[in-house]
Amino acid sequence: MQLKLTSKERLVLYGLARYPGLSDIDLASKIGVDRSTIFKSKRKFREWQLIKLLNVPSGEAVGAEILTSVFVKYKPNAPFEARKGTKAFEGWMNYPNCVSHTSTDTDSVSTFYSKSLTNFKSIFDPFMDEYYGNDFVEDIKYFHYPFQVTRYSADASLAVDSIFELGRTDQPEEVFLAKSESSEDSKLTEKDKLTLYSFVKYPMLSDLELSRRTGISRPTISGKRTKFFQSGLLGREAYIDWQKVCCELMSFYHVKIRHGHSQEDLSKVYKAFRKVGAPLFSYMQPGEIFGAFLSMGYTDLKSRLDQEVRGLATEGLISERPMLVIMPLNNIKMTKIDYAPMVGQMLGVSKEI
Repeated sequence: MQLKLTSKERLVLYGLARYPGLSDIDLASKIGVDRSTIFKSKRKFREWQLIKLLNVPSGEAVGAEILTSVFVKYKPNAPFEARKGTKAFEGWMNYPNCVSHTSTDTDSVSTFYSKSLTNFKSIFDPFMDEYYGNDFVEDIKYFHYPFQVTRYSADASLAVDSIFELGRTDQPEEVFLAKSESSEDSKLTEKDKLTLYSFVKYPMLSDLELSRRTGISRPTISGKRTKFFQSGLLGREAYIDWQKVCCELMSFYHVKIRHGHSQEDLSKVYKAFRKVGAPLFSYMQPGEIFGAFLSMGYTDLKSRLDQEVRGLATEGLISERPMLVIMPLNNIKMTKIDYAPMVGQMLGVSKEI
């Protein structure tokens, strides 16, 4: 059964997604809801397990070269329960560099951080070998996004605004600027690595509590928190359990853009897919975009998608239909979103905190 949110609770949900790092006082001034309502709403959201606030590392922060999205379509003899009982599934789900995964009986979509393409293939290919050996796989697609040229947009606040028709005018600006080259100053010390890992593993703990867990002084923890967020090595994001509040469908897509396109063309394609559904996230690099959005139903999704694809094709921006994986929310068997094991492994953090 879906949860019913009041108009003020919807605003608080939007505020947490749009401004996930703000205090209750600052958030109240941003969204026009009093502090006590924010406090009560956040307590409700925790009880419902509706939203998690995450500290998400950049590829640069952990020394990763690429992000890989993996789309797998399964044969009818390989529903989720059949796959779940295999060693390959356990290895895949427990592989630290798999930071997100969504599965139904027929499809799955995962994302991985890797130091290189070779590193990714050496770990992941054995999982797929077992799946192929069990005759599970109908089709598989890999898309690689080098962090140095990839732009990322976290769009949860756009989704909340779209779904609940809030009409907010404080939407985040899209950013397409490339990351600068790493410098000597950006190299992490052992204390940097431990504190970065602690921020990702325990995003809601205070600096005082993290100091107790890590053995690093509270002022040092506080200073590194400021440094990491200001430099872009860490970002604050909201992860919402959409199954509990709204919508019927979650769709993952991959779209190719014509050769010779400009930054403006990439922006046009991104904006077009924001109109198809309520956007959740997008990874953009020259020539392609990987992302996800929510829809109220298939008819609406099909109509909007056809309209935007026709418009992009008419402008000569795309020449083929995007790949689309549509997942009814009530058919999703498993979701995973966890960056901490990946950060610990990539940075070589061995201390238990």
